[in-house]
Amino acid sequence: MIQACLVAAAEGDREAYGRIVAACQNSITAIALAIVRDVPASEDIAQEAFLSAWQNLRRLQNPASFMPWLRQITRNLARDHLRARKRLPSEVADADEVIQAAADPQPDPLGQLAGQEREAVAAELISALPDDSREVLLLYYREGQSSQQVASLLGLSDAAVRKRLSRARRSVRTDLLARFGEFARSTAPSLGFTATVAGALAVASPP
Repeated sequence: MIQACLVAAAEGDREAYGRIVAACQNSITAIALAIVRDVPASEDIAQEAFLSAWQNLRRLQNPASFMPWLRQITRNLARDHLRARKRLPSEVADADEVIQAAADPQPDPLGQLAGQEREAVAAELISALPDDSREVLLLYYREGQSSQQVASLLGLSDAAVRKRLSRARRSVRTDLLARFGEFARSTAPSLGFTATVAGALAVASPP
């Protein structure tokens, strides 16, 4: 579908590009979130990545290279964001503790964290996971727990995805990993994300 829409998108068809955004938004926001560990920032970075790719579509020689290209744009922007912020989230010693704090669906009312504190805990939660499993695990839960779909979106083999999932499962308890799944799903971009990108395309320079 992406390759079919790319030809029209490269000629300035915003609707065609919007379909590409809708198909890729889970993976691109997951890549950004795995690096910056900040949900709002990850969506801002993903939007910037989609806009950058839109404006440079005609430079793409091989349509089959679109997803690897877009993933690399996203990773570069996310790393730029970290450098601009000049600090990384602090590492944590207990993965179970931070996952429970960030993903508990019914926390004690007296212990509820303010918005900024919750974002900080979410950052620690992601930091507690194995480095090479963050993208895979976030996307796994956002894509209906299909390892093959994750493999396709991230340009990996199904075996590699399963290996990374297995490594993550060994790192935290099963019940807390399930809560992390709820966190991943609840922070997935909505239809409003695609609409926001589409609105930005209307004022951005065409390819």
